[in-house]
Amino acid sequence: MIELPFPPKALWPNGRVHWGTKSRATAKAKLDAYMSMKGYLATMRAPAVPARLVYTIHPKTANPIDADNAAAAMKAYQDGIAGALGINDASLGAPRIIFGGPIKGGAVFVEVE
Repeated sequence: MIELPFPPKALWPNGRVHWGTKSRATAKAKLDAYMSMKGYLATMRAPAVPARLVYTIHPKTANPIDADNAAAAMKAYQDGIAGALGINDASLGAPRIIFGGPIKGGAVFVEVE
């Protein structure tokens, strides 16, 4: 399991930010996920055939989050994780989204099934 920061507003479908801002946020999220997964793989074995990702999302506040928007916001993370595993992200299938309680700053915990 790896821990990633809660995605910034720029990565959410309703974020409505300038394309350059979104591009920088996407690149940073992808790199964060890539480096976190590489660090995880240094201590653990990679799954033989990863089927999908499970995101446990702990938002910053108790406001409800739409599952479809959450999956879209995690796309850059999925790309980075797939890159670290050396696979095409399309082979991971649709992610499973689980919502946890709010924590300060928010966080996303990712498991590979």
